[in-house]
Amino acid sequence: MTDQLRVGDVAVTPLPGGGYGACQISEITGEHVTLHALDWSGPRPPEPAELQDAGLVLLDHHSWSDRIAQISVFPQNHPMPPDLEWIGNLPVPPGVPAGGTSFSGWQSPVGDMVRQRRWERLPEPVRAAYRALRPPEPVTADLGGGPVTLATSLGHLDLRSGDIPLPASGPVDWSVLDRLPRCTEITWSGPDRGLTAALARHPLVSGVNWFDAPPLVDLGDTSVLSLRAAGDELREIRLPDGAHHLNLGPTGSRCTVRAADRGRWLRLALFLVTPSTLVPAGLDGVRQVSLTGAGVLSAATVAGLHEMHTLRLQWTGPPGRLDDLAALAGLPGLRLLEMVDAYGVDADLPAHLPGLRHLDIHGLRGSVAKELRARLRRTEVGLSLAGAKSDRWLAANMDNPFRDWADDDPKAGAAACKAFAAALRAVDRLPATRTPADAEPILRTLVEAINLIDEKWGIVDTLRREEAGDAFVTLAARAGVPTPTADDWFDKWRDF
Repeated sequence: MTDQLRVGDVAVTPLPGGGYGACQISEITGEHVTLHALDWSGPRPPEPAELQDAGLVLLDHHSWSDRIAQISVFPQNHPMPPDLEWIGNLPVPPGVPAGGTSFSGWQSPVGDMVRQRRWERLPEPVRAAYRALRPPEPVTADLGGGPVTLATSLGHLDLRSGDIPLPASGPVDWSVLDRLPRCTEITWSGPDRGLTAALARHPLVSGVNWFDAPPLVDLGDTSVLSLRAAGDELREIRLPDGAHHLNLGPTGSRCTVRAADRGRWLRLALFLVTPSTLVPAGLDGVRQVSLTGAGVLSAATVAGLHEMHTLRLQWTGPPGRLDDLAALAGLPGLRLLEMVDAYGVDADLPAHLPGLRHLDIHGLRGSVAKELRARLRRTEVGLSLAGAKSDRWLAANMDNPFRDWADDDPKAGAAACKAFAAALRAVDRLPATRTPADAEPILRTLVEAINLIDEKWGIVDTLRREEAGDAFVTLAARAGVPTPTADDWFDKWRDF
């Protein structure tokens, strides 16, 4: 599809949270496509004539300063979304640079426009307080559990970490938000205790992470756009109009979600998914779904989502198998299927997907990759494959948390896998009466090995550092080392 695009081509796409917007191509190179948002939005897709006089979207929300809503996309890394509809070609407005300096996905420019429009709807005193904060200052606050010093520039108020004292029970003093003019995200755990009322009074807060949630999470009167929720007692979620991200799980049983147009404008992500997990009731209009789970996922999880056009499946552990494939045949709208670490998926998958237009897989068996390429070569289904590994490699490294490092650098990945495997064997040889002191030299040797790998190959970026930390803490727990001690050791010994 990308080889048919031209500079000036205009696409219409649904906006996060509802309605439609438009973007236009300003540059096409051999590697990337650059798009900018057009200053138009409406409840229905526009005709090309409606966009002829549409100007540019300038971003000055939060800390931006009149940047054009423009992004560059690497098509090989970002398949074109099924709901991006190309409707014609128009002259590129004056003042648009040919190439962007930022890289993301196809719909990022219109997503930036939504954030800009939301910013413009905020009360002027809220915007002024956000911008006036130079430099940040310390503030002493008390949420009811004792005084604590915070920075006025704090953007994420994390009340789950234990660093901020809270009263043992009863209401929390949420007036602290009046003194945090840049707080846009809150992490919370447990009963409401006045949280939703505080969110209704503070429209700048757009993101909420709510763990151990109560039976009802009612955000209908708030300005929250993105919610992550989990809890065994959670039974119902009510989202405000305009919400566009719901990350859910795990929950004790299937819950119900009240969202605009049956979830049509939401991106739904379910975590810690098992084969028995079901999509929440009330979201049969959702069009973009992501499932993340260990070992085995089931297509039955999304059965009945007839309007879904994009499904992303990610396995966090072996074997990476997808069960109940027949359920996918009942999804006539499915156009884009993305899979990560699908090492247990075989090559007959496309036979169950009559409407599929693009298959994107990162991490699969080399033999399956070869067969998929052969089967799809003369079909209309686009295929993007990366991270294919031989059966021999997987037999040796399937359970190794560093197995995917080989996708960036085969030698570095092999060295990291070897270091972890050696550490695992050494931990398992420790006596049953092991102590943290017994495990310390083994764990330190592992971190020192990763230090050398990064020094030689420069492979450890932010994501790899987090992966290394997770693997280290998991191995330390296996050796009987408490997590706080493991965290301290990892931070003290690492050079990356």
